[in-house]
Amino acid sequence: MIRSVAGSHSRLRTARLIFAIALALISPALAIPSNGGEPAETANDLLRQAVANEKLAGRDDYYAWIDRVQKPRGSVTKLMVNTPEGILARTIELNDRALTPDERQQDDERTRRLLDPEKMREKAKKQQEDQQHIERLLWALADAFQCEYAPSGHDDRNLRLECSPNPKFSPPNYESQVLQGMKTVILIDREDKRIARIEGTLFKDVTFGWGFLGRLYRGGHIEIAQSRVVGKHWGLTWMQLTFEGRIIVIKPLNIHETQTSWDYRAVPRMTVAQALEFLRDSPAQAPPLGSRTQHKSPGAVPGSHAAILR
Repeated sequence: MIRSVAGSHSRLRTARLIFAIALALISPALAIPSNGGEPAETANDLLRQAVANEKLAGRDDYYAWIDRVQKPRGSVTKLMVNTPEGILARTIELNDRALTPDERQQDDERTRRLLDPEKMREKAKKQQEDQQHIERLLWALADAFQCEYAPSGHDDRNLRLECSPNPKFSPPNYESQVLQGMKTVILIDREDKRIARIEGTLFKDVTFGWGFLGRLYRGGHIEIAQSRVVGKHWGLTWMQLTFEGRIIVIKPLNIHETQTSWDYRAVPRMTVAQALEFLRDSPAQAPPLGSRTQHKSPGAVPGSHAAILR
């Protein structure tokens, strides 16, 4: 089994795993009372209900938004739009500057290739595979963690959950193995019954394929924030990943990435051709807005590091 999994796609799968952790943890729409009191059900029952709500959630809304990803070598800012065929993007800034004419031409040629149905199917297939990674993590959360309600201090808007790995959990797949080494603090918006923020830390090394496929080192950290962005629609606004480890025993893995998302707006359902036209006709630079302040961390969960590491 190790030999078959450790083929040409193993490195890609491991990289997607890290991104899946981030997206899966912010997905549930939790059903909790808005009267400021603690829910009557246990924290794990609430999480299990949240997973059920996520399975039933509709995905027929369409939005455009700005994504800025900062890595050690620089930043890339893109205008994103989702369609029934998948998510399309156009680069609008590199290292917070406008693209040169040559860079603009190269990026436009990249997006135009998606008019080829086969190219778009390849892109959609990758996005679907990423979504499957997310769902496998999501469905495992209620079994993988033991959660408790915790005092939220002076934060009247959010309810606080502290979650630790369930020692009885047997991971059914590679994605959920990482949950065995992670402790999380979750803040839930009382009014909208949604997760507002998560901080998760690996308190021990996590291995894949008995250590032959990969290892994530203790201390790896993830921070996520989301909020209401358009009407009642919630979206990711901040995500920071810091993970180090190895792939296939000797290949080093270093992920230091910060993603900021803003300027969400509703758009009509579009074909690929219409979406590419929308991207082309949109401003070629990111809007300033107040979103530039979102490039800074929105702040740590009060008391989270002590709770995670103890």
